[in-house]
Amino acid sequence: MTTTMMFDEYTQAIKNRAVELNGTAVVVELTSGKALTGTLSYALADGPQSSKYYPNVLTVTVSTKAYTVRLDAVAAIGQG
Repeated sequence: MTTTMMFDEYTQAIKNRAVELNGTAVVVELTSGKALTGTLSYALADGPQSSKYYPNVLTVTVSTKAYTVRLDAVAAIGQG
């Protein structure tokens, strides 16, 4: 298995989990070892020709500050 395939599968697993937990309280563990605890926002974005897709970033709102996080920087997402 190539590194690209592992990354794609890993990213897809993170995307699937983000879709499941969208709008709920979560803890997002980052690959840097830090964690964000707040409300997850992961919504469809507009693509070409009126298509929709899930982007490679998600947003975690902690108190009133929104943090945008790339999916490849996420180690895990869990309910918080």
